Amino acid sequence: MFFRTYTTASSSQMEAALAKKDVTLRELMDEEDIINECKLQNKALMEFLVKPDVIEELITLTTVEPSPDIEECTRFKYSNIACEILTCDVPSINERLASDQALLSKLCAFIDCEPPLNPLLASFFSKIMGVLFAKKAVQNWLSYEMTCLQVLDFLKAKENFISLLLRHLGTSAIMDLTLKLMTQVEGEVRENNLKWLNSQQVMQSLVSLLDPSVDSERHYNVAQLLCDFIKTSRESLKTAFKENYPNPLLDTLESPETISLLIDHMLGEDKVESCIVGGIQVLLLLLELFEYGHEDFPPRIGRYNTIVAITNRLGDFQLLLLDPPKKQPITTTFGLLDPPLGNTRLQITKLFATLISTQNYEVLPKLIKLGTFNVLLDLFFQFPWNNFLHTQVESCINFALTPAPFADADIEALYEDLVLNCKLPERILEAWKQNNQKTEDKNVRQGYMGHLMNIANLLNENVVNDILKDKFPELAESFSTFTQTTLKEVINMRSTVLGGEIPHYSDEEVDEFGDAVYPNELQEQSFARYQLNNFVPQLMDKYEFNDDFNDTDTMQTIMDHRMNMNFDLSEGITVQPQELFKQVCAQNISTLDDADQIFEDFMNTLDPGQILEDIMNNSTAEKQVDNNFGTYNVDSEEEDDSPPVDEDDAFLRLDGQLAGNSESAVAPISMGNVWSNNEKTAADADNIGWANFSSASFDNFEANFENATDDAQRAVATDIKVENLKLNSNEPDYFDSKGFAQMLKEALSPLASSIESPLKDIPESEIQHTNKELRSAEKKDVDNRSSPNVPTHEPDDKLREQHGDI
Repeated sequence: MFFRTYTTASSSQMEAALAKKDVTLRELMDEEDIINECKLQNKALMEFLVKPDVIEELITLTTVEPSPDIEECTRFKYSNIACEILTCDVPSINERLASDQALLSKLCAFIDCEPPLNPLLASFFSKIMGVLFAKKAVQNWLSYEMTCLQVLDFLKAKENFISLLLRHLGTSAIMDLTLKLMTQVEGEVRENNLKWLNSQQVMQSLVSLLDPSVDSERHYNVAQLLCDFIKTSRESLKTAFKENYPNPLLDTLESPETISLLIDHMLGEDKVESCIVGGIQVLLLLLELFEYGHEDFPPRIGRYNTIVAITNRLGDFQLLLLDPPKKQPITTTFGLLDPPLGNTRLQITKLFATLISTQNYEVLPKLIKLGTFNVLLDLFFQFPWNNFLHTQVESCINFALTPAPFADADIEALYEDLVLNCKLPERILEAWKQNNQKTEDKNVRQGYMGHLMNIANLLNENVVNDILKDKFPELAESFSTFTQTTLKEVINMRSTVLGGEIPHYSDEEVDEFGDAVYPNELQEQSFARYQLNNFVPQLMDKYEFNDDFNDTDTMQTIMDHRMNMNFDLSEGITVQPQELFKQVCAQNISTLDDADQIFEDFMNTLDPGQILEDIMNNSTAEKQVDNNFGTYNVDSEEEDDSPPVDEDDAFLRLDGQLAGNSESAVAPISMGNVWSNNEKTAADADNIGWANFSSASFDNFEANFENATDDAQRAVATDIKVENLKLNSNEPDYFDSKGFAQMLKEALSPLASSIESPLKDIPESEIQHTNKELRSAEKKDVDNRSSPNVPTHEPDDKLREQHGDI
């Protein structure tokens, strides 16, 4: 279905049309978006539509047939649009219609005529009236109560409204409107509406229409109306509260008087099939077992009333089996049917089967007395190709032979009736013989053989053989031989399940393949294919998969370790990584803080003026750098991606020892396995908790120390190579304090040369005075930084401004 998205452009068009002077209704109806604007309750449009002359014109368009001179394609265009406008379920339009009795009178005048009605205009009328009083899924209850009450008051005041509806029940739209009036009025007016309809004897009037003198169209529509009313009313009783329980219309329909009236009209002097079939449809629905949704409701007696009423007229119904309404012969592929079975006899047979299934103690004796089973069996064999009839006759015999609370005398009477009066065993044997003969001659099987087999099996399971032995010994022997040989063989063949297993009929979810057994090899191959199809592409290279998947065994071997992997994690394993992560984070943060503190302390110790003076003199640079830097590695701070400094690292400690005095360096101690001796002495017991180095070996101490020194130098040299610092063999050793000072001097020599030229013209005394003031300002700045109450500021830049970029 196409849904158009309306925008403000459509509203603008409608506003423009409404702004025209003397705009007419048909001009607005030519607008494409008028229906949507009505549903959106356009204020200007609503004000226009509720004008008396406009809304009256809308009623006229929906109730008066257009001129036949208009083209058929556009003849009912405005009538259809007018109906859609009036049924948009807009409160303003509904209230305007319900409050104006003149408009309602004009609307109801449509059915105040002789039938038949125009079907299209009748649907418009039914739709408009239904909007005014029928319930809806979403509605404004206050507006609904108001409009519904006003409309029902008007209909009650109009004395002939019900009779007008009944007159036109041949039109399906009027039948729908009548059903809405009986079932879809909700709220506080529901009970009053049902009482009013019951006082108008609506049910008696409807039942009276099932008379042979009434046209067949109304027969079918009345029967459909009554059946729908019974279903809807009973369904509402299952969910109704006790205060909403009373339904006078349903009580009247289920009363003995109304049911007897219905049967009297059906079984009149004139036999009309539409009248009889329609009445039987209503009786079958009344015979259905009904249970309330609440236990505190009184039991309904409509079913019992229907059983009694039908039982009293069983003879008349059976006469219809023997003398049905006349029907024309029918030619079929198997010959001429003259007369055909007809719907009347089929429905009466169905009525008898339903009546017997109620297991009422009055039904079975009456049927036996009337010889109904014999009549049914005659029809069974008379129409061998009507399976609808065969099904109902089999149901009658099945329900009659089913154990029920019947008197023993009635059961014995039934068996004697089937054996003696109906001669059912003899008919079964004769029909079987004729079927075999026709099968041999024409290769055609009789249409009733399946149902006949079921009936023969029912007789065999009951005590019919005992009656045959007493009355007809020869027939008993023949029937026993037939049941033990032919019938048993056919039944066994029919009971064999195709495929070897009974299919699952349960609504519950079951395994589609049940307990089917599959070879282990097939299971492994299927599982391997499943894993292969579901493998993520990122793992293909890891497991060395390629495009050749022919070797299934190799593939299975590759993935065996994945199937056997244990992914169970204990609580300790899951907690340990979290603790380790916290420890590493704390250690790194502490290391970084220490490194920052070392760098700050180092910078605070530097004297820029002194360093510059030493560079200029080129005599004391090595001493100054050696005293200030010590063993600090400047490159470690210039590396952005280097790992944080660990004070406990063995290589850094060794580096510090190499850079310091060799006399204070401690070489690694080579010792044996101190845990090799497990025996403890008394001295060991007295010195628990203290390390014992008595077994340590200090042999080859100097050789071990030299090896460790060489390893440390190679490691540091590798780090320098990573930083693209190419070292030549002739260059000085940068890994002690003096070498580092020389490297720093070479790095700062370009800067010194750039500073040296402008300093040549400055007197020596002025340079020394400037250095002195710089040191004083730097010291003052350091003191201010160390004081928490004094804000930090930069050194005085006056001197720098006087002497350039020094």
